[in-house]
Amino acid sequence: MTEYIRFKDPSKCYGCNACVQICPRAAILMEPNDEGFLYPILDAAKCINCGLCAKICPAENISSTNIPMKVYAAQDKNLPALLDSSSGGLFSTFAERIISDNGYVVGCIFNEELKAVHILTNRKELVEKMRGSKYVQSDIRGIYNQIKTCLLAGNRVLFTGTPCQVDGLKRFLCKDYETLITVDLICHGVPSPLLLSDYLKSVSERKGKVIDIRFRDKKRNGWCSQGSISYNNRVKTISPYNSSYYYYYLQNSVSRVCCYSCKYSSIKRVSDITIGDYWNIETVIPKINSKNGYSVCLINTIRGNKFFDGVKDKLYYYETTLEDAVKGNGNLSSPCPMPSDRKDIYYRIKKEGWAQVEKTEFKPKKFLPFIQKCVPKSIKRGIKKILFGDGQC
Repeated sequence: MTEYIRFKDPSKCYGCNACVQICPRAAILMEPNDEGFLYPILDAAKCINCGLCAKICPAENISSTNIPMKVYAAQDKNLPALLDSSSGGLFSTFAERIISDNGYVVGCIFNEELKAVHILTNRKELVEKMRGSKYVQSDIRGIYNQIKTCLLAGNRVLFTGTPCQVDGLKRFLCKDYETLITVDLICHGVPSPLLLSDYLKSVSERKGKVIDIRFRDKKRNGWCSQGSISYNNRVKTISPYNSSYYYYYLQNSVSRVCCYSCKYSSIKRVSDITIGDYWNIETVIPKINSKNGYSVCLINTIRGNKFFDGVKDKLYYYETTLEDAVKGNGNLSSPCPMPSDRKDIYYRIKKEGWAQVEKTEFKPKKFLPFIQKCVPKSIKRGIKKILFGDGQC
């Protein structure tokens, strides 16, 4: 059995779900802890001590990784898809190619209950829901088995997720499939599903029923750390300056415990392709028009390189350096440090509720959304760093 199952050390579990899906006796289930993160629970009566769970656990084993062979700044030429995406729209470009090849796409959506869940689909309308950032850990239960079924049937599959989810999938499959393309995100860390659920419930009680949330909304705010919350009759901008959840997320205050020692926060990548925001693109390519966002794209394998070459005609792209990419994304070099008040935040929200914690702890900077829209990027990044820290770790 895994180290987490034996010793209950939360730093020893990424929540990737591989152990649950590999178990031949269905002896492992994922259950939420006090903070709302899912962890494996063993039914000892069903366990046959086969050791498969420990054999494939990403937290216990050395991961197969690659140093990126190429690095690009890239942007989707499809403007509607670009504006509906968080950064450069590369996911949409990749997914469109897979769907056109009669393949399947696996990614995260918010379902009708605004729960982040991974799904497998070949339907364009569902793939579109996978666009955009979901600042919460997704529920990935059952997906690896669905992917394996598709691959065994000879279908092409694009999987997108956090690095630990990619690693969990590859370990679960136990073999390499030529028809599988894996894309991981430059991950900042993941808050718990319960935390987001409680936040949205609190907002709904105070301001009206929340029917949608977008943590990044370029149509309203451009390429920046602002999103939107939709109610029945209105849409409001959210940012780290007026949303406590958003603020705590960017301050690294509410991530899963293992995120603070994450082995994937490195230039050594587990996927075929890595994508994220190219936040420092204007310093790398000074004359570039980055108004609608650019993605950093790390090509990590020969398969990833071949796939990227096949979609270049759909992109504006510039080859850059790994050093430049790391400068704009701190989580390519190290994980975010754990704040001293992390556990206290979860405890207080659970005990007192979001509304009370906001009143006593969270001080919205109401003038900053105005600065966000009206001040040049170079200046407002400096202001944000002074007031709130780097935010990129």
